[in-house]
Order: sequence, then structure tokens, then C-alpha cells
Amino acid sequence: MEKLVQELVDAAKLAFDANDFELAEKKYVDALYLMDNPEAEEYQTIVSELEKCYTVQENYDGAKECLEELYWHARKDKNLKKEAEYLHKLAVNARQTEEYDLAAIMCEEELAFRMTHFPDDYIGLAETYHEAAMLSLLQRNPIKGKVYIDKAKHYAEKSGDSIVIAGVLRGLGDYHFTINELEKARGLYLDSHYLYKLHRNHEAADELLKRIRCLDDRGQHKNNEQKK
Repeated sequence: MEKLVQELVDAAKLAFDANDFELAEKKYVDALYLMDNPEAEEYQTIVSELEKCYTVQENYDGAKECLEELYWHARKDKNLKKEAEYLHKLAVNARQTEEYDLAAIMCEEELAFRMTHFPDDYIGLAETYHEAAMLSLLQRNPIKGKVYIDKAKHYAEKSGDSIVIAGVLRGLGDYHFTINELEKARGLYLDSHYLYKLHRNHEAADELLKRIRCLDDRGQHKNNEQKK
């Protein structure tokens, strides 16, 4: 039985790496059906991988089920690191399903949790404040968003992690875009794009390039209108 489970997990990993997320999902589900101890660490690891399959396929309800189970086990086991991780992912999941009020409440809960248990985890705090900032922008509250994104920038810089800094710079660009300060937004997107390119995160870099081109097109259109 253990050998078959391992074969299914290995096949799932290969499928995921090949972007065949539907097949990866099936293999992980099949593996879970063969296991009889949900308390086992191996079982929870597979649930965590299954959540990734659901999320990348935008099956947010399936992902939420996995995250709620993982969060429950983390709390039961008093694993504070995992509890913070899954609380953050549940907040992101709520944003993805456009439950912005719920997501905002969860972000506040996560911030309080991190400040209590991990005040020196600057990366975790930066990412949580960044998420809270993006939620505020989605809720059309740019003033609150600016407060959060400034705190995210503070902790990102304290962390010294270039990828985290890149994400926060992108978020700061989003803030300036929201309040129609397009030149500032463009500059911040360029700074973020540079850092992502430096770390070979091509997907994030390409997405930012699209934003920059969109801003350039808007600027060109505005200039053409002014010339008429």
C-alpha cells in the first residue's frame, strides 16, 4: 500500500511540473483514498500539494477545503508557523473568491497573530501587510491601503529579501495607479520588474511589462488627444 501511495505521489509531482494540473489532482486524490490516517504528516503533506493543484486551476472552493483542514491540524498540533502560513493562505483564498470583507478580517487576525508570535519575521509581516493593502485597494479605500503598503515596504526592506521587496514595489505601484499617479506607478513597476528579472521570475516580470506597456499606451493616447 505504501509503495502504491508513493508511486501516485511521484506521478502527481511529475504531472504538476509538466503543468498537467488535472492529472496531478487526480493522482493526489487517489493517494489520499488509499491512506487511512488523516493525522499522519504524509497525509497532510499530500493535502497541501492538492491545495496547490486546486488553486492553480482556480478551484478555490476545493483549495479552501484543503486549507481549512491544514489550518485545523496546525492549531491542534500547536504548530504556530504552520498556523500563520495557512491563515495567510485562507485570507488570499477569500480574496480570490472576492470575499473581501472576510479576507480583510482574516488579514487583521493574521497580523495580530504574527505580531504576537513572530515579531521578527519581517518577510511574513511584509507579505501580510501587502495582502492587507491590496484588499484595501479592492475595497476602494486607498488611504488605508497606503498605510498598509508603507508598513509592508518597511518590513520588506528590513528583511532584505529582493523578491519580497519586488512584490511590495509592485503593490506600491498599484496604489499610485489607483489614485491616478501614473508616472509614479510606472517607475515603481519598472523597479519591481528589474528585481523580478534579476531573480529570473519571468512570469512576474512579464506581467509587470504588460502593466508598463498599458501605462505607456494610455500616456500616448492622452498626448494624441491633447494635440487635437
